[in-house]
Amino acid sequence: MQERGDTALALDHYRRAVALSPAHPVAYANMGETIRSSAAGMPDFRVAEALCRRALTLVPGHGAALNALSVLCLDLRRLEEAEAGFRTLIERNPESAQAGFNLSLVLLTSGRLREGWEHYEERWRIGEIPVPKAPGRLWMGEPLEGRSILLHAEQGHGDTLQFVRYAPMVAERSGRVHLAVHSGLRRLMERIPGLEGVYDLYGRLPATDFHCPLLSLPRAFGTEIGSIPAAVPYLKSDPAEVERWRARLPADGRLKVGLVWSGDPRPHSPKANAVDRRRSLTLAALAPLATAGDALFVSLQKGSPAAQAKEPPPGMDLIDPMDAVTDFADTAALMRCLDLIVTVDTSVAHLAGGLGLPVWVLSRHSGCWRWLTRRTDSPWYPTLRLFHQPSPGDWEPAVAQLAEALTERVRSHEAHPA
Repeated sequence: MQERGDTALALDHYRRAVALSPAHPVAYANMGETIRSSAAGMPDFRVAEALCRRALTLVPGHGAALNALSVLCLDLRRLEEAEAGFRTLIERNPESAQAGFNLSLVLLTSGRLREGWEHYEERWRIGEIPVPKAPGRLWMGEPLEGRSILLHAEQGHGDTLQFVRYAPMVAERSGRVHLAVHSGLRRLMERIPGLEGVYDLYGRLPATDFHCPLLSLPRAFGTEIGSIPAAVPYLKSDPAEVERWRARLPADGRLKVGLVWSGDPRPHSPKANAVDRRRSLTLAALAPLATAGDALFVSLQKGSPAAQAKEPPPGMDLIDPMDAVTDFADTAALMRCLDLIVTVDTSVAHLAGGLGLPVWVLSRHSGCWRWLTRRTDSPWYPTLRLFHQPSPGDWEPAVAQLAEALTERVRSHEAHPA
């Protein structure tokens, strides 16, 4: 039930189980986890924690309850408590892929990347990501000596955009590098130097000596905080396409700000849908940006939330050119015509960062591991700035802080026009 997204039905089922057997820890643990991971609005973390602790009171050390509590602590950025819980679970069962993967998220969030990458390989054993059917042996950093390798996407577009930075580094190791990505990224990826070919991830792939998922490349290169390959831009746009987009935008000298207020809802995946609800806003929630001064806002929003651009907040001069955008190469060329990108934590943040463009990211309280802990900058992208929720579900302070920074940016632009 919970896996299908039937949160209310699942909770009713667990409440009935508790009524029949008040001393049964599994029902309490499952109820707590269901509330924590619910896609129906912001979870009541206090209730979820109380239920998990009730289960642990009934059966100290109960595995499901300890895992649920530890995941909740990770969500609330109580990282030491989360780490202790996951390590306890691994000590009891060293083969627990879920505990190992969850521990990787704690380690990566806290900046202990080398150990984090090792545990992150457990993602293949937990069953949430399809195991790649790629040609050749898995490459983990050994000399290539002219042999061929297929690097392939495995998760979302943002993951591909972030970790494709390693492709030229693989080529520098004397490898003949092929790249397989989702179709919407293919044209953009063809501009990366050193690649022998770029392929549709779900099409016919070349026979190669090795393969490597993109998110395993940091492990292969032993990446730590101080050795992140952060030189930008590593993504390029077609100059002719940039000029075509520039001709379509008003040339009035105002600061041009790209906006993305929502991610991909992904209703087919309850877990992904829950994350998207936490990371996304409405355009109306960005109304304070309209008071920042004389700026032109440009919608970069795709999907069903894009319809909100038809009714922008009062005072926000917003244009929406996205009907003419067919893929990420188009989006990249359009973004090159803008002065600043403001986005929630979605693929556009990584596209802007990879292009070396100024980008401000509104990050949920339980932000993605790649943004580390409460930093306002990112070692992955030197042009990126983070604005965090101070508490779960509370966007207002983060938006207000961003609006204040935007006001200063507009003033600076007006004082020193390009």
